Amino acid sequence: MNIGIIEPYSNGFLEVLPEGESSDYWQIAAIHINGQAFCPTPQLYRSEKVALAKAARIYDWIAEHEVEINDGACYCSQLKLILWQQSKVS
Repeated sequence: MNIGIIEPYSNGFLEVLPEGESSDYWQIAAIHINGQAFCPTPQLYRSEKVALAKAARIYDWIAEHEVEINDGACYCSQLKLILWQQSKVS
């Protein structure tokens, strides 16, 4: 059974999940930075390694552009995806 991967990165962590139980494809569940979770446009990647590399690029972009994320969402033209900021659960 494939389970998701949570990998520490910089001051946060990256979270990727397999598409399904016996799938070779992975997706980015969330990028966690500064106590916030960001979810990118759903996309499948051919391996865990590729998904984690893309998640790291997204993390780096968020770290540089966090002030541009308004109202919980933004379009990242450099990476060609939309990011949603998940609200914290009380």
